[in-house]
Amino acid sequence: MTGSNVETFYEDLLWKTRHEGSAQSLVVSTSQSEALDAGRRAAVRDRVDHLIRDMDGRLLCQNSYRDLPKSY
Repeated sequence: MTGSNVETFYEDLLWKTRHEGSAQSLVVSTSQSEALDAGRRAAVRDRVDHLIRDMDGRLLCQNSYRDLPKSY
């Protein structure tokens, strides 16, 4: 699902990372840092935004990787 933003969120006692609109997670972990790491890597790879949500689903942060140089 290249082109859609990546989101990291908490659900069912687990931290998950997926492309927005996808039912399939890229990473499912008990570790928030592991899910955040995977989300950042996926967003950088796909040159999209990484949306980070807290345990209540509120948007905490949105990092954009859209304008990274090709050699990054």
